[in-house]
Amino acid sequence: MDSWWEIASVFLLSTVKFVFGGVPMALSFGFSFFESVFVTTLGGCCSAILFVNMSDRLLARAKKKAALKFALNPNLPPKKKFSKTRRFIITVKKRFGLLGFAFIIPFIIPIPLGSFFAVRYFHDKQKILMYMFGSILFWSAAGYFLYKPLIDVIRTYILRS
Repeated sequence: MDSWWEIASVFLLSTVKFVFGGVPMALSFGFSFFESVFVTTLGGCCSAILFVNMSDRLLARAKKKAALKFALNPNLPPKKKFSKTRRFIITVKKRFGLLGFAFIIPFIIPIPLGSFFAVRYFHDKQKILMYMFGSILFWSAAGYFLYKPLIDVIRTYILRS
């Protein structure tokens, strides 16, 4: 394995930005396939565990704050904000369910935000974590094979100059 700061930085970046952050960084440090997959998957899974378990508290706090706001001003209508991201999430939820949602989380949505939405729309935490672990492992291996040729070309170009 490489130096501890390289491993720690790949681990920490994988907890937030998985496919577009942790995997390319692991490859740029020269990690092998198994090192890259192990460290990025471990970072992503730790993030999923942490944020799936914290999401209940965050949702409870948000509901409490909304109830307090409504109690202070009962004439205030609740605001519904529909952004492109929210519409996309609801479309994926309706079409593909938890399995499809967990599959796209590491690729499109950052893991902390994806975990929050998963707990909000699907309530079985064990299933959420199981599907997310499988998805994180898949995207870690797929990301290695997607980024490896690109990193190799960049390395050869830099070494020539």
